[in-house]
Amino acid sequence: MKKKLFRNCHWFSLAVCLSSLLFCANPIVAQNSLSEDVTVLNAKTETDRYKSVLNLSDGKYKDVYDINLKYAKEQSSIQNLGKSRKATLNAIMNSDKKKAKELKTVLDKDQYKEYSKWLKEENEKRKVEIASIDAKEKAAKAELKATKAKEKAEKAREKAEKARDKANKAVNKHREVR
Repeated sequence: MKKKLFRNCHWFSLAVCLSSLLFCANPIVAQNSLSEDVTVLNAKTETDRYKSVLNLSDGKYKDVYDINLKYAKEQSSIQNLGKSRKATLNAIMNSDKKKAKELKTVLDKDQYKEYSKWLKEENEKRKVEIASIDAKEKAAKAELKATKAKEKAEKAREKAEKARDKANKAVNKHREVR
């Protein structure tokens, strides 16, 4: 009886472990799937925008979509690295340069000129954001430096006050001795 109960308990615990493993793994799979869906949607949306702005033919649409999807995946992984916003923006701008080289082989001269104009505007926005980040970092460093200077001044004031007290005690002692 004990052995049968133990065997049933063993299978029950195995079933619980497996179901908990599946339960825990499911959100991870769902999150990865959602991330890929967003990446595909971003590539499609961007390609649709190019189709209307750059007047892409159906053949070029497919080629541009493939390039956009490739770089949407790359930029998604860049954003998921957990680096600073500034480092992420710089990496995305480098990715865009590589993407532009590939698009140059697919787009005609006028289309590429229009794309380059749009890319330049996007990079200007990113550069402004990077400059803003730099300014905020400098302001934070200056604030930290000012705080340290205030602390140093406070310590110097306290030291001067102690020296003044010591001098007053010495003067008073000298008067008492006289």
